[in-house]
Amino acid sequence: MTERKAMKIMKKKYFMKTRKASCFSLVVLLALLVTACANAAATPERPPLKVAWSLWPGYYPMAITIEQGLFAKHGVAIEPVFYTNYATQLPDFQAGKVDGVFFTLGDALLIDGDSPDSLRVVLVTDNSAGADVIVATTDIATAADVRGKSVGANLGSFGELLVNNMLQANGLTPGDVTLVNIGPEGVPGAMPDTIQAGHTWEPFTSEARAKGYHVIFSSAETPGLIPDVVAFHTSVIQERPEDVRAFIAAWFEALAYWQANPTESNAIIAKHTGLKPEEVSAEGVKLFNLADNTQAFARGTDTTSLYGSGQVNIEFLIGTGGLTTAPEIERLLDPSFLK
Repeated sequence: MTERKAMKIMKKKYFMKTRKASCFSLVVLLALLVTACANAAATPERPPLKVAWSLWPGYYPMAITIEQGLFAKHGVAIEPVFYTNYATQLPDFQAGKVDGVFFTLGDALLIDGDSPDSLRVVLVTDNSAGADVIVATTDIATAADVRGKSVGANLGSFGELLVNNMLQANGLTPGDVTLVNIGPEGVPGAMPDTIQAGHTWEPFTSEARAKGYHVIFSSAETPGLIPDVVAFHTSVIQERPEDVRAFIAAWFEALAYWQANPTESNAIIAKHTGLKPEEVSAEGVKLFNLADNTQAFARGTDTTSLYGSGQVNIEFLIGTGGLTTAPEIERLLDPSFLK
C-alpha cells in the first residue's frame, strides 16, 4: 500500500469518527433541550397574587397600577379584586380567597386576634384626615345634639371608634345614644328613619349631602386614629418576598403619578371604580409616600406611629369585645419591604 493511499484511508476514518462524534453531541444537545422544555412545562408559573381593594381614596392608586401595567413593569403578577363594599373583602381575605388586602390597621388587628401570625402589614397607604365623617339630619345641629338619637356605624370597627371619639369630645358616652350596626355604604339610605346620624365616607358623604344632611364630626379631629394599610398573608411574605417588594415599588410609582398628574389620574380612577371623575378626590386623606411610611413604622407612643395608633385601636377592640387579648403588634408590622 502506497503512503498516499494510507493517508487517504486515515483521513476517511478520522472524518467518520468526527462525524459520529458530532452526531452524538447533537443528539445529546437535543436530549438536553427536550428535558429542559419538559421540566419547564412541568413547573407552572406562580399564580398572580390576588389583592382586594375597595372604594376609599387612599386605595385609588391601585387603578393607576392597573391602567399603566406597573405591576408587570416591576416583575410581579397581581390580580386586583375590586369590592364595592369594604366589609365583604375581610372574610374573603380570612378565608384565603385573596392573598393581600387594603384595610384599616384596626381590622388588621382584629384578624390577627382571630388567627395569630396569619398576616403581616407591609405598607401604609394613608391616614384619614377628614375623609371619615359623621353625617346627621338637619335637626342635629352639632355633635352634642346626638344625645338620645340613633347613630349608625360598623360596630366593633374603626367606624364605632370614630363615633366614640365624637361622643367623648362632646361630653357624651355610648350609653347616651343608640348604636346601630350599619356600614358606610348604607348610612345615607338609612337616614332619617333608622338612624339620625352615621359614619361614612366618599362617595357616600356626597350622597348624604345631596339629601340635605350635613357633617357634624370628622377624622380631622382625631389625627392618626385611622391609618389604612396593606397586608399579605404570612405565607405570601415567606414564600414570595420579592413579589411583595415589587408590589410596593409599583404602588409608590402609581402614587407619584397621581400626585403629578391629578386630572388624568382621576379619569383613570373613575374608569376602574365606577365613579365620575369629579367624584374622585384625595381631600381629607393624607397619602403616604416612602418617607411617611418610614416614619409611621418607627416606634412611638402617639398616633403618628402605627405602634401608637395600634395601641389605641387595641384598647378599643378589647373594650368592645372584638379582641380578648392584645395582638403582638411588633410581629404584625413588617417594614422590611420598604428598605
